[in-house]
Amino acid sequence: MNNSRAGDNPQSRRSKNLAIMALMLALTIFFCFQPIPIPGGVTLAFMILPLLIVAQGYDFKMTISLAVLMATINQIAWYSTKAASPMAAIWQNPLVCMVPRILIGVASYFMGYGLRKAFLHPKYKIDANGTRNLVNTAQIYAKDSAISAASTAVGVVVNTFFCGFFAVLLYNGKILTNGTKISIEYILTWFGINFLIEIISFTVIVPPIILALRKARLVPQPTMGSEIILSDDRLSDEEKSEDGSDERF
Repeated sequence: MNNSRAGDNPQSRRSKNLAIMALMLALTIFFCFQPIPIPGGVTLAFMILPLLIVAQGYDFKMTISLAVLMATINQIAWYSTKAASPMAAIWQNPLVCMVPRILIGVASYFMGYGLRKAFLHPKYKIDANGTRNLVNTAQIYAKDSAISAASTAVGVVVNTFFCGFFAVLLYNGKILTNGTKISIEYILTWFGINFLIEIISFTVIVPPIILALRKARLVPQPTMGSEIILSDDRLSDEEKSEDGSDERF
């Protein structure tokens, strides 16, 4: 399988990756310093959205690079523009602020990698000229989107769990500057509301973005499982309808 357009080469791919990385980093910086509030007084962690996208569309090197950069930028924000917040003392601790953010990239990337290796299998039919024709493009796109959603959800869960875990571990029983006492119940309420909204929002947002990038061939093809060569009698009706298409995943 090949997701490269004519003329696309390693240098062109590197240029595309660099452009996407610059865009995602710019979005990360914006969301770190400019939180987006929603009705009800909840502020979603939109700063993790670019990382979730990169984790599903690109390699681990890009993912971990953006994860470290995002964690660092977020830490800087809590010492600068967010320093006046009553929660600043908690978020200024790298264990609460940085480690969970880095783990988002690790967990989301490897979950997606493992699921794609297990469930994405390109199916080919060889024509009379010996050309291999991919016959399950639609199935791959559908499964890839489902995997993006599942892996994104894992990233959100990991982020929320470790932020809450370290906050309770290090600050349980302490009093904030606004008089609020940190407790397990407070952490569960505080993180719980954000978690529910984030896991729903991001699992809805990320898959169509990845799908669009796949179809535009702005991301490398995913690492998939073993290839399957099919004969005519093994083709499903859906695969027969795709047979002969020159669309490549």
